[in-house]
Amino acid sequence: MSGFDYSQLIKLLPVGVILASALVVVLLGLILESKDRYVLPMVALGGTLLGLAALGHNYFVVIDLHHAPAPWFSGLTEATNIYDPRILKGAFSIDGFGMVIALVVLIGGALSIMIAPHEEDDSALKSGEYYGLLMLAVAGMMCLGFSYDFLTLLISLEIMSIATYILSGSQRGTVRSSEAALKYLVLGGFSTAFFMLGIAFIYGGTGSLSLAPVDYYALAKLSAQPHYLVLAGMSLVFVGLLFKVGAVPFHFWIPDVYEGAPTGVTSLMAVGVKAAAFAVLGRILFGTFSSVNFRNDWTTVIMAAAVLTMALGNLLALQQTSVKRMLAYSGIAHTGYLLLTFLVNPGLLDKDILQSVIPEHLGTAGFYLLSYGVMTAGAFGVVGMIREDGRRLETFDDFRGLAKEHPGMALCMAIFMLSLAGIPPFAGFFAKFMLFKGAVAQGYIYPAVIGVLTSVISLGYYLRVIATMYMDPEVAPQHAPTPARCRYVWSTTLMIYAAGVVTLLLGLLPNWAPGFF
Repeated sequence: MSGFDYSQLIKLLPVGVILASALVVVLLGLILESKDRYVLPMVALGGTLLGLAALGHNYFVVIDLHHAPAPWFSGLTEATNIYDPRILKGAFSIDGFGMVIALVVLIGGALSIMIAPHEEDDSALKSGEYYGLLMLAVAGMMCLGFSYDFLTLLISLEIMSIATYILSGSQRGTVRSSEAALKYLVLGGFSTAFFMLGIAFIYGGTGSLSLAPVDYYALAKLSAQPHYLVLAGMSLVFVGLLFKVGAVPFHFWIPDVYEGAPTGVTSLMAVGVKAAAFAVLGRILFGTFSSVNFRNDWTTVIMAAAVLTMALGNLLALQQTSVKRMLAYSGIAHTGYLLLTFLVNPGLLDKDILQSVIPEHLGTAGFYLLSYGVMTAGAFGVVGMIREDGRRLETFDDFRGLAKEHPGMALCMAIFMLSLAGIPPFAGFFAKFMLFKGAVAQGYIYPAVIGVLTSVISLGYYLRVIATMYMDPEVAPQHAPTPARCRYVWSTTLMIYAAGVVTLLLGLLPNWAPGFF
């Protein structure tokens, strides 16, 4: 009996660091007195930074993805690589794509922790539990990005989901938070049930739980039944994943949950949950079901979901009076844009898909997720700062006079809105340009045109925020927006300014990031 290779665990060091930090912050929350708990967000933030350092160590030292001929995406090549990304008997795959997802999730987690101090007074959880659950959710998201087996994928999904269920309902003093948590729990449970049933069908048809590419022709030679079982399983798995990413028609939970959850949790869900779910979708579409025969089955579904999601998300966002709900519907629209990265020409052979299309499209998705994550977290940070006497102010009217009261914060919010709309020279423009260019190159001209048109529609609600801050007459002083009266305002302020700078830099220096991915 061969011994276990413990050296493989070093490749999961970033996840281990986050889990250890979650344990430390929970224990400190139990030990420290109330007056000393101000250190907990610092410990949690330090844990995410250590996780980023461990990820960089793996990237440049342990795995050396940047220089060695290691795979960007598992399944592109097999035995010809010097480095096999699969570890623990194929349970995880530490490839370039998983690294990018982990990077986005860790950045999203760090930004959410910097927002979170504003929400502690509203939360029924003690601060140690609050930050511990945040970091547990981050660990689950990272494991989703690395999962290469349906069992590890399901366990990682539940780690992430259970933590976010609890966090979304942590403001137990408000009706909308309880409603959001209940809706998220019930609908999330249904989506997980669909996902698990899909896994059972896929296992019944293939006899394997691996996310490695399924050999369509081998199944067809056996009998018709395994083929139809796999197709049924693929459909059910898509239902579960489209719910997690918030695509139409499985989007209806997002506005209520985003509005009812604490702003830091909303930011983490908008960035981390979306990135993790798209990681799984990428591994299944470009890995498990990448065969040209399966691709013909799912391409039409993805295209229809993308078009409906882009159109409905933007149209519904136009009707909102709450900035937080507007950002929720905006996130739905951006889900539609991201789905365009999975559209590939059905006529391409499997070899063409593996060698050229997958790295380009997943690289585009990674850059889009990073850009979207930074600017969305920054926007939610501004929303979390706008308060009066400790009460959250989230409507468009509450932003009147912000440019005069807090010009720096208003400028950052304007940068985030313009970037989300896809206006140059910000990160959102280049991310959308790469995305639409890839769709057109694959022959999907009409979905790309619809994406451009819906981006024009989005100007209606993004520019409304800017107009309210800079052009609307200032309201009476007693109603003017003020930052939250909190000891840790500096953390959120620093996060907002840093996110604004990164959003601008990714737009001014766009060639660096995609090449790095």
